Amino acid sequence: MKRLCWALILLLCAGVAAASTRAKVKANSGLSGVRVEATQVLQVDARTLWETLTDYNRLASFVPDMISSRVVSPPGAPKRVEQIADAGLFAFIMPDQVVLAMEEAPPNLIRFRAVSGKLVSMNGEWRIIGDRAPVTLVYRAHIVPLSPIPPLGSGFFVEDEVRSRFEAVGREAERRMREQAARSPLFRLYQP
Repeated sequence: MKRLCWALILLLCAGVAAASTRAKVKANSGLSGVRVEATQVLQVDARTLWETLTDYNRLASFVPDMISSRVVSPPGAPKRVEQIADAGLFAFIMPDQVVLAMEEAPPNLIRFRAVSGKLVSMNGEWRIIGDRAPVTLVYRAHIVPLSPIPPLGSGFFVEDEVRSRFEAVGREAERRMREQAARSPLFRLYQP
C-alpha cells in the first residue's frame, strides 16, 4: 500500500513538473494599430494562474523588462494598475508607462484598457480556459501607438517580445504550483 501511495504521489509531482508548451503568438500590425494574440498550455490549475495574473504588485519581479507594477487605486474603487517598463525598441508599440483599468471576472477573465499613458488606446484580456492542470492561458490585446509603427515593429519582433513576457507569467504560475505541491502534507508524508 505504501508503495502504491508513493507511486501515485510521484505521478502527481511529475504531472505538475511537466514542461508547458511554448507559447503561440500572432501579431498583426497595420493602420489600426497592433493586434496580438498569445496562447499557451500550462501545467497549472486555474486558481494558481489567476493568483499569478492578479498579483499586480509583484509582476515586475518575474516579467522581463518590467520596472514596476502596482495597484494605484484606493481600496473599493475600480482597480487601476500602473506599469512602468524598460520597453527599448518595443516602446514604438508598448508604452513605457501606462495605467490600466482592470475588470476582473474571477476565476477566468481579466479585461483591461489604458486610461493613461503614451498611446492612443490599448485594450485586451487575459482568459484562463479550464480549471485543473493543464489549462490554457489566452492573451489578446489591441494597441494603437501614438506614432505609426516602423517596419521593425511588426511580425517577428513584436511576437518575440510578447512571447518573452507571456511565457514569464506561465513559468511563474508553474513555479508557484510546484511550490504548493511541495508544501502539501501528502508530498511531505511520502518523502524518502
